Amino acid sequence: MIYFTTKGDNRVWALDTRQNKLDMLYDKKRDRAFSPAMNDVDNVTVSAAGDVLVAEDGPEMRIVVFSPDSKPYELVNVLGHRESEITGPAFSPDGSRLYFSSQNGPAGTLKDGRTYEMTGPFFT
Repeated sequence: MIYFTTKGDNRVWALDTRQNKLDMLYDKKRDRAFSPAMNDVDNVTVSAAGDVLVAEDGPEMRIVVFSPDSKPYELVNVLGHRESEITGPAFSPDGSRLYFSSQNGPAGTLKDGRTYEMTGPFFT
């Protein structure tokens, strides 16, 4: 599976290369299951269990989890960084930690990017 986003229309996609099938996991215009809606979907990572984590560049600065077993939910919301964006979400090899960064850091500091570590367990 290959997961990707199209930022211009705020969609999250899943491409199954074995079955040559493209599915839409999220469409801001269509999906009302998650509120507030995601704006500027961007970076993607996938857990060992197949949960898709999508970082958002928009006003909410969130990482949202898309799981086959539940509706989308907010995992992280970085407060005070509204002039930034979340980048590079990635799991440690053992899946016990999630790393991500804020490009510009807190509002007003624009040169002070930050990297965060969250401990799990995550979606095993």
